[in-house]
Amino acid sequence: MTGTVGIFLALVAGLLVADRRKLVIALAVPFIGVLALQTWGIWTGRGVSPPSTVDAWPGLIGYYAVQVIIFALALGIALQLSAFRFRGGGSGRPTAALVVNCVVAALIVSGFELDRPLFDPGSVVHHSSQGRPPVLGIAGIALLCLVCAVLGGATLWRWARAARDARTA
Repeated sequence: MTGTVGIFLALVAGLLVADRRKLVIALAVPFIGVLALQTWGIWTGRGVSPPSTVDAWPGLIGYYAVQVIIFALALGIALQLSAFRFRGGGSGRPTAALVVNCVVAALIVSGFELDRPLFDPGSVVHHSSQGRPPVLGIAGIALLCLVCAVLGGATLWRWARAARDARTA
């Protein structure tokens, strides 16, 4: 769920916040809330992964490492979007971004909970012994990677063009 939520949170924060510190707050607060709910759901046996995924050493290292990677990708997307959006300056709306991100996170979590069989098939009935994430979780992570790579390529292209223009000027 965090991969899917991360995309939406990154888009809102990147398009509404110019200041980097405020952008991190607008992204981190709702992300940590969703992560806490997701972790609690797995811990109580409501997820595809077994509860030992989040509470048994050393298995929990992989789970939390993936969450750090997801947050880093979402942060990268938000920072790159903010750089594109506020290239010439601008103030942004950090409070609005935080409120919108909290609402977006709540809506997505509600959607996951209300239609659990669609998003998390077999979650309560059967735990995967390997702790594999659901298909939607993998798709969210893949989309995060793709968007981050595309924006990274656009950023590199923009920097190269600016350097070339500076040399010819």
